[in-house]
Amino acid sequence: MRVYGQVARFLESLGALFGITALRISIGVIFLWFGVPKFFPGVSPAEALAVETVERLTFGIIEGTVASVLTGALEALIGVLLISGKAIPLTTMILLGHMAGTFTPLFIFPKETWESFCIGTLEGQYILKNLVIVAAALVIVGHAKSRSRPVPAENPVRASQGAGW
Repeated sequence: MRVYGQVARFLESLGALFGITALRISIGVIFLWFGVPKFFPGVSPAEALAVETVERLTFGIIEGTVASVLTGALEALIGVLLISGKAIPLTTMILLGHMAGTFTPLFIFPKETWESFCIGTLEGQYILKNLVIVAAALVIVGHAKSRSRPVPAENPVRASQGAGW
């Protein structure tokens, strides 16, 4: 039991020191890993579904290779921003918007994403894993907000009264 306690404390300390950074960078790597192949036609296993989704959501205005490259560019941008740690609130907004789009095939292409009730196809499972990315993004932005927010005065009303107001 003593070893368990020591290992648990070590892991807790490691998580407290590096956990959010590791989470942010690993999610960034995933976005790059999925985004970059979309720049090259026929390379990404998700290309066909991504293109079909963008075509449907834009009513055919954006289609084919352009849809794939734009999707890849958005994913690569999110990846680079997450890895860099810059503009985390803005990055999270972009990421959540992108995730909203990635979930739409579950509803607009049910034959491609569901085998039966609550049984996803490989494509459906690929999409559902994005729930973890959404949760991770919320943890990351929540941590960034608490770190970057200035500490408020103890009593702002009393402080302003002391200034002659």
